[in-house]
Amino acid sequence: MKPLNINELSTEQKIGQLIIACCDSFKMDKEYIFEMLRDKRIGGVEVNYPSAEKCREEIAAVNEAAGYPVLVCRDMEQGCPGGEYKIPSMLALGITGDEELAYQFGAVTAIEAKSIGYNTVWGPQVDLIDGNAMFRIHRCLGENADFVGKMASAILRGYQDNGMVTTAKHWPSPGDKRKDGHLFENVSEYTKADLVEKTFAPYRYAIKAGQLTGVMTTHTVIPKSDSDYPTTLSEKNVAILREEGFDGLVMTDSLGMTGFLSKFGTPAECAAMAIKAGHDMVLIDRVPIKEVYESLLNAYRKGVFSEERLNDAVRRVIAAQNRTLRRAAASVSEYQAKCMERITREGVCTITSDGVKAALNNDTTKLFIVLVDNLYHSEDGKPILNGNFVTYEKYIEIRENILKKFPKSDVMLMNCLPSQKQIYDASYRASLVDEVVFITNSIPKSYAASENLTEHIIVFMESVAKKISAIVHIGNPFASQEFPHSPRVLLICGKEKIIECVDSALLVLSGDIKPIGKMSIDLRLQ
Repeated sequence: MKPLNINELSTEQKIGQLIIACCDSFKMDKEYIFEMLRDKRIGGVEVNYPSAEKCREEIAAVNEAAGYPVLVCRDMEQGCPGGEYKIPSMLALGITGDEELAYQFGAVTAIEAKSIGYNTVWGPQVDLIDGNAMFRIHRCLGENADFVGKMASAILRGYQDNGMVTTAKHWPSPGDKRKDGHLFENVSEYTKADLVEKTFAPYRYAIKAGQLTGVMTTHTVIPKSDSDYPTTLSEKNVAILREEGFDGLVMTDSLGMTGFLSKFGTPAECAAMAIKAGHDMVLIDRVPIKEVYESLLNAYRKGVFSEERLNDAVRRVIAAQNRTLRRAAASVSEYQAKCMERITREGVCTITSDGVKAALNNDTTKLFIVLVDNLYHSEDGKPILNGNFVTYEKYIEIRENILKKFPKSDVMLMNCLPSQKQIYDASYRASLVDEVVFITNSIPKSYAASENLTEHIIVFMESVAKKISAIVHIGNPFASQEFPHSPRVLLICGKEKIIECVDSALLVLSGDIKPIGKMSIDLRLQ
């Protein structure tokens, strides 16, 4: 693997180094991308297949075609996709509050990623939570800037000690974003002072610790800093990074998000504007790479961005590529594996009323109601899942695990949009027991539009509120603010390892373990 030398690259090759081909573009334009790789005209690729073996084969083909250290990228917020070790979410890691666990998460993820062939991770997320505003809140570590900075720096150190290029995201990370940026244009009320003094704090901490090598920006519009453009196209917002001392790689988020494209044009049109604004690389999705490459080349020739700007960007791309040549540890150690298990176990936050123990009374009868996904049908009649709730298959396993801990209990499922019959049956079965325990969920997912429970569920919970002894909630913790009062609320901020997380909650409710996780955000529950 021979590193690139900027002095030996043609203008056409330099332009190609600005591009990361994301999964959709890679799939639609594969032959041209491999031609670009052979010509040293592409900076990075995203390889994204369900099978680790397929990813390994594709990455090997990319490296063989290129012969230089291309950035091979992927999101890895719960661990390496296709790897053995996962955590529930970033927020679950934040709930543990343990920097050693954060470091080992980064190290384990990097070791598994390197074994497949990845060398660049889009993360960790250092967005600060500002009330119930940050959509997909499970991706954040917490709300305190110093805390997030320390935890994120530990993750970054674990990644980078094992040869991964990292991109903390999403600068400038305003915490008052209220909608899914994949669908909507987000607008923040933060001022430039807020960006410098508040949201840059975790980045500053990582820079001082020598841990920050890359940053990914957001599409959010921040009118009090730049009234014309989102950060993706904003020279003012990107400049703050440089003014505050960061000289590493800056890349855009995917230019294929509909909330961004609906206002600012196609990825090909926006790519040159993003480079002009100060980004070093653009993430291209949903359009052919050839179209974007030619658009960037034409923009350079027309003077949209200067040769100096081009060379600055390519210099940073090559520096990042060269960092990928460092090796990772050979394998995950037994100690590291136990650390990953601890994150799942300790990443459950238990909130109890005054004088109430976390464990349930073993002498009472109980009804466990488990919320599951609705089953939908496509236009051709095929069954499909919403994908934002626990599946029926997971319910069966959860039910079995409940009965192991509470063998005398009754267990039933209820859909996220329950039928009249389900509510009727649940009401009757609740009348026969001393206590009702809900296991609810709103598992975050892009393009799902909401992380809240349906009104039907909330109203039914209110109808049996006097019998509720505990609520276990999986997903966005702010959804729990809609619950009726419960003496015990166990929050699992998860997207992965749902069964294991529920098992941890059951261990708390049965009294087998003492809860130690502490929420890293202020929920203000009833």
